[in-house]
Amino acid sequence: MVVNAIEFHEVSKTFPKASKPSVYNTTLTIEEGTFVTILGTSGSGKTTLLKMVNRIHEPSSGKIFVQGEDVSKVSVTELRRKIGYVIQQIGLFPHMTIEENIATVPKILKWDSKKIKERVEFLLELVHLPPNEFLKRYPRQLSGGQQQRVGIARAMASDPDIMLMDEPFGAIDAITRSSLQDELISIQKRLKKTILFVTHDINEALKLGDKIIVMDQGKVQQYDTPLNILMNPANEFVSRLVSSEDIFQLLGMLQADSVMVPLSQVSMNNTKTVKHNDHLKKVLTLLLNSDIDGVIVEDDKKNPIGAITFEQLKLNNKIKQAVFPL
Repeated sequence: MVVNAIEFHEVSKTFPKASKPSVYNTTLTIEEGTFVTILGTSGSGKTTLLKMVNRIHEPSSGKIFVQGEDVSKVSVTELRRKIGYVIQQIGLFPHMTIEENIATVPKILKWDSKKIKERVEFLLELVHLPPNEFLKRYPRQLSGGQQQRVGIARAMASDPDIMLMDEPFGAIDAITRSSLQDELISIQKRLKKTILFVTHDINEALKLGDKIIVMDQGKVQQYDTPLNILMNPANEFVSRLVSSEDIFQLLGMLQADSVMVPLSQVSMNNTKTVKHNDHLKKVLTLLLNSDIDGVIVEDDKKNPIGAITFEQLKLNNKIKQAVFPL
């Protein structure tokens, strides 16, 4: 049964003295365990939408439900303890060690010291910061990327089912940013957290999201899978957003499992295999440079879970124009 982690029911937000809403009447459903990116330019309403979930901003109208519960009926403190929150500025306490920073919420929740220690060490391992090296360090002794990893670990300390992330990698250099993106994808797949992630970067939105909310001027323009947004934009705004980038490069942000079809739907003789999280650009390169009918997509345990064929991709007009122009 599909469970909804977050539901927006005709939610809007107008700030005092504002001439128009920051977010117009919005109805959306975020399913449990999905990674949803919110894509939009500055002033599009994406951060306001995010911050209404944990009541940093209160809606002007409508209702928001978290795991079936009306957030307006829950105390703000109780609500925020159940939701992880990561921002670009990180906000680590400079006078506390990394261990103490991550342990902040578990201590408030009165976890016993043994459980807290185990949780902190587990999370540091999860974000690839060896505990024996980092437990006793202070934030000033870490790079920006390392600090952001600690910020993610701290947000996950109480083991929340839902994570809100507001452009957390915006101030990080490109190489570190890509590494952190990969890390976050791995964590989400492993722990099945529901993540709502704000970004203004289309490449980041495509790479991270199972689904993408595209916003402009306070309104949701499209809420769909990365592939559908790329190949079937809902309106002129989304079309311009997508066409402003090189389609072939954008395909490098999509994973093989986002375009595969069931094995039962295809008949192939000569094949090669790819991992479920390999980028579609790698798949296209294989199809273009190998004498094969298609590729078999495998999961992490090397079990076949789907297929991508040469003909299947050529049927898509945008892929055909970008990759098979002749």
